[in-house]
Amino acid sequence: MLVGIDIGGTKTHVLIEDAGGVVLDRSVSTSGWQRGGLLDDTGNVARLVKVFADIDGAESAPLLIGAHGLDSDWQRLEFQARLERNHRGVVRAVNDVELLAPAAGFDEAISVVVGTGSKVVAHTGNGELISAGGHGFLLSDPGSAAALVREAVRAVLRAFDGGRGADVLGRELMKQFGVADEIALSYAFTAAPRLTTWGSLAPLVFACADAGSELAAAVVDHAAKELASDVGLVWGRGALGSDVVCAGGVITNQPRLYDALVRHIDDLHLGLSVHLLSVAPVVGAIELARRLPNQALSNDSRRNT
Repeated sequence: MLVGIDIGGTKTHVLIEDAGGVVLDRSVSTSGWQRGGLLDDTGNVARLVKVFADIDGAESAPLLIGAHGLDSDWQRLEFQARLERNHRGVVRAVNDVELLAPAAGFDEAISVVVGTGSKVVAHTGNGELISAGGHGFLLSDPGSAAALVREAVRAVLRAFDGGRGADVLGRELMKQFGVADEIALSYAFTAAPRLTTWGSLAPLVFACADAGSELAAAVVDHAAKELASDVGLVWGRGALGSDVVCAGGVITNQPRLYDALVRHIDDLHLGLSVHLLSVAPVVGAIELARRLPNQALSNDSRRNT
């Protein structure tokens, strides 16, 4: 039996398989078990393992978790230590973006997630994890839901400063915030800098682009260009693999963004092939969990020599 978990900002996906196939495929709200940040509450892990506690044998099975918010070695090791205290089987914790390459069937690839947040992740030849972006929706995360809306409002304000009248993007944003002009929009928008508040308006940006808004189309294209730049950054630092695997709610559901990203990655002339992940990322957790028993045995052998 193998247990794989993908912890996202809004959803936690648990997949359990044995020799006969899928035993459990369960999605729950992350907020249902997580209090604050992943490491903020010591009870988070205990509540997480209860999500699959009803499955016989799961409590001692190899467990691989890919988690949003494990962005440094100390975070990963601390979370892994807490898992070891709450789960009898061998465990490993990684950043959730690391699930994409194995889910797509690649040993190594540059992984790009674009959803609640965005981040580009890869490994070097010595196994080092390298990344670009993922610094939060206020500062970074190009292409993510909240960042797209942030940039859309900025684009409307720049157009206003340049003496241009509001196009459909500006009009729709002002309607959403119940204001009559761009100045009022700037106040209303910045008064509620919350991930969910901003991110919920991302479909509006794409709808306006499809309706002919040059501002909205430029926002989407610029986001794709920033993501491609981040791919170039990790490639320049020695990322392994000639494939780029993309996943996440925004890029999966918005072909305009994905197509623009493919185009801008091609413009880098690095010989990279771009793929949209066609299975749930948690499949990558199962694939990595499959390697855990042998890894644990190898580690034990080294300690005994």
